[in-house]
Amino acid sequence: MPSTPRDSRTWLVGLPCRSDGSRIVWLYYVVGEAPDSAEAVRAAVRRANSASERDARGQVPVQPERAEVRRIRRHILGDFVLEAC
Repeated sequence: MPSTPRDSRTWLVGLPCRSDGSRIVWLYYVVGEAPDSAEAVRAAVRRANSASERDARGQVPVQPERAEVRRIRRHILGDFVLEAC
């Protein structure tokens, strides 16, 4: 099913971090208008490293090397699909 061209540069980026020193928690960010998945990850990491985000999770760092990225597409009929990258 074809996608609409206007949403082809929207990404869902998952960044893991370790809470309590052992449990992995995933933080998800929707990034719009990134030209590729690498830039989408960089944008998500910038958000995750903002002062308010770091304070909210107790200064626990994210692990960008383990990021998961999906392209968000909206089909002509309105359904959203997450495509692996």
